[in-house]
Amino acid sequence: MKRKSNPTLLIKYNHLKSVLLVAVLATFLSSCTGTKFLREGETFYAGADIKFEQQGRVGRKRVLRKELETLITPKPNGKFLGSRPGVWFYFVAGNPEKEKGIGNFIRKKLGKAPVLLSDATPERTATLLSGYLNNEGYFKSDTEVEIKTRRKESTAVYTIRLYPPYRLKEITFPKGRDSTYAAIMQTLHEKSLLKTGQRYELDMLQAEQARIEEEVENFGFFYFDDRYLIFEADSTVGEKEVDLRLRLEPGIPQRAKRIYRLNSVKVFPNYSLSRDTTTIPGDTLELDGFTYIDNKKAFRPRVITRVINLRKGDIYTREAQDLTLSHLMGLGTFKFVNIKFRETYEDSTLLNAAILLTPLHKKSLRGEVQAVSKSNNFVGPGMSFTFTNRNFLGGAELFELKLNASYEVQVSRQLERPLNAFEFGVESSLTVPRFISPIRIDYNSKKYLPKTQFRVGFNVQNRVRYFRLNSFNVAAGYTWKESPTRMHELFPIDLNYVRTDNTSLEFDSLLLRNTLLANSFENQFIVGSRYSYTLNTQLKEDPLDEFQPRKIREHNFYFNGNIDIAGNALRAIQRQVKEGEGPYQIFGSPYSQYIKGDVDFRYYWQLDSHNKLVSRIVFGTGYAYGNSTTMPYIKQFSIGGTNSIRAFPARSIGPGTYDVRTQADENDQRLFIDQRGDIKLEGNLEYRFDIYKAFKGALFLDAGNIWLLEEDDHRPGGRFKRDQFLKELAVGTGVGFRFDFSFFVLRLDVATPLRKPFLPEDQRWVIKDIDFSSSKWRQNNIIFNIAIGYPF
Repeated sequence: MKRKSNPTLLIKYNHLKSVLLVAVLATFLSSCTGTKFLREGETFYAGADIKFEQQGRVGRKRVLRKELETLITPKPNGKFLGSRPGVWFYFVAGNPEKEKGIGNFIRKKLGKAPVLLSDATPERTATLLSGYLNNEGYFKSDTEVEIKTRRKESTAVYTIRLYPPYRLKEITFPKGRDSTYAAIMQTLHEKSLLKTGQRYELDMLQAEQARIEEEVENFGFFYFDDRYLIFEADSTVGEKEVDLRLRLEPGIPQRAKRIYRLNSVKVFPNYSLSRDTTTIPGDTLELDGFTYIDNKKAFRPRVITRVINLRKGDIYTREAQDLTLSHLMGLGTFKFVNIKFRETYEDSTLLNAAILLTPLHKKSLRGEVQAVSKSNNFVGPGMSFTFTNRNFLGGAELFELKLNASYEVQVSRQLERPLNAFEFGVESSLTVPRFISPIRIDYNSKKYLPKTQFRVGFNVQNRVRYFRLNSFNVAAGYTWKESPTRMHELFPIDLNYVRTDNTSLEFDSLLLRNTLLANSFENQFIVGSRYSYTLNTQLKEDPLDEFQPRKIREHNFYFNGNIDIAGNALRAIQRQVKEGEGPYQIFGSPYSQYIKGDVDFRYYWQLDSHNKLVSRIVFGTGYAYGNSTTMPYIKQFSIGGTNSIRAFPARSIGPGTYDVRTQADENDQRLFIDQRGDIKLEGNLEYRFDIYKAFKGALFLDAGNIWLLEEDDHRPGGRFKRDQFLKELAVGTGVGFRFDFSFFVLRLDVATPLRKPFLPEDQRWVIKDIDFSSSKWRQNNIIFNIAIGYPF
């Protein structure tokens, strides 16, 4: 007889298991609080709280609170569900003085030393906060601290009596009537960092002193120092106002009052830090006023001397010194650059300059084994080898030869069968630290060296079961910086030859059915030019910014614009082709003619040191004309994947409302998922936050699509329509986790679609269909993206 189970007993048994599990977990967590390890009178430090008691109208309290919080140290131990697992592991690991064994390993890798109230030194911190407020202009403000203790845990509450800040009323600089620096002092106020009405700020006063020091040194006063500048503040001149008077210290040494000239400039291109090689005899060459001393003859002397701004007979300037350092490091061949100055014995107003250059290793070979992760969801193993010669022709040229090979598979649970690809590439490049051009190019930037680049490369991509794409590239162009934030890249010569072969029967049949797709894959030359402009305000641009106080910049922007033009020059010089003879050709193959442009704009809002809101808008369009009916495959736009709309596999969206799922072979398998178009629009919003140390998280929302400029009968719904494109945007959302080690970021993003443009218009929003409990829904809608680096 089959015994029947008692439902009531089963429910009670499961309930008992749940109770026991909760009890065991609660016991473990309570033991992890670490309080049993404390001595008598000790309490854990649980952090601090800041309270403001305003004594009048005070603004920027949110910013001020953030600044004050950075001064409060140390940080309390991390907690998890009320417990301190790090402290528990620290103590159970045994004697902290042992440096070996399993206990030492547990203590260092899992443990964390307890942070006690005594470590926080609350009284000292209160004094520090009061001092900071006075330095920021909040005179008379003071801080009181109160300790609140509960269950072996103490919190420091800092109550700040905050008065409105004092502002600058009048700023007076030295008159300089009888001063050595008279001509300089008269112009100091023109570029001053201090302005009337500005809040009194000690950091800004120190920045002004540094600026004036550089200004004076640029007039030849080599030994002038900002210690000789003294600010006197008078806070009795008005209600919450301060008068500032800048004066010179009376006892300025005589040598700080002398203008110095350069007597000689010696260059040592093979200086060693381990021993003073300036005393070793070497070949001496007098060149353009420089004394070039070299015992190895590794560099052509003019390559180095032409970028040196310090010249024999010139008045010493700080600007010339800084530009010389920047230019020599910009050559990319020196590990260290140092400039030493020494007074001559004959004349106390002359300086001898010695420029000491320590070269990097000339040749190097680097090999890497990689876990490849691309924006199109292809992942797999890869390897690369790079040979580098940092002084290829004796003129500080950088030569690189790169070899790479990889096997990749496109992972996505939305693909019936995975896509596989083999890739092999070789590229050689030569970078010369100057303009090489048949015409004269005026370059206005003093700080940065322009570069001329020559590239030759060959790449083979074998898409298993579909095609093999061979591409050969030759390019020559220029890169230069206009300022720290603005960069230009211009390649007047950019030649590509693209050849598709080893196509499968399935792929051939698809090309026969789709003429536009076939045209984009035809063997062709791409002969054109391209230009790129990048603006990144995360780097400081204004020369005066280097004197500004180092504080978190809340708002930053990034802009990159590109324009790519091909085929026009060839079309202009070739003879007219007769009717019916087909497109123009060179070397037996047609060439592309098109214009393409795209922009990438990003906005970074740093909410605080642990939270950031990042947004991006990408727009691009390409137009084929003349000798071409469609853009080349490698130049068209695609969307989706790890760095795009993460809720959809790469290149699976669009164009427009076209559904790639309708494209299938005789086995009802998706034949070709790589969808591309002539227009691209994409927007991303991502909230990034810290979780624990290098472990960070993100919440994101992505939207976008691609479209065609002309109707394609084989991809219905793909044409761009002004009144419809917003309704055709794909939308996805998700959560991300990142291990950010500064030099390396490992990223996992989990996303799901919110809107599918290929569905009927009244069914595109799929939020109502979300069902995480359904395995079928999860398989069709949850996308995992593993990648290296941030998406934008």
